[in-house]
Amino acid sequence: MAETKAKAKKETAVKEEKGVNFWTDKSPCWELCNCPEMIKSECPVDKYQFLPCWEIEGTYCKLDDKGATGRDTSICETCRVYKKYGNGDPIVLKLFGKGIDTHIKELDKIAK
Repeated sequence: MAETKAKAKKETAVKEEKGVNFWTDKSPCWELCNCPEMIKSECPVDKYQFLPCWEIEGTYCKLDDKGATGRDTSICETCRVYKKYGNGDPIVLKLFGKGIDTHIKELDKIAK
């Protein structure tokens, strides 16, 4: 039980590197994908710019209307942003619990 909690805590904790911005000298995904301000303001990519979008759970792109949790990165493999900046590296989620889906679930709990 303690091991499971430790693993979950590790998954949600990512060390934010001070002064590091993945998007420096790059066109950010929200610009390349023409995200409207409403989506950009809700998407965790704008808040956690030290990581590329494909490494963040619950980005707008990873969600769908079929109950996706935001962990499925298959859409990233075909995305022009990943193809341009991902260097062909395997996609590994590094930031959990900060995405849009997490906020929706929190609101659902409050509403019930």
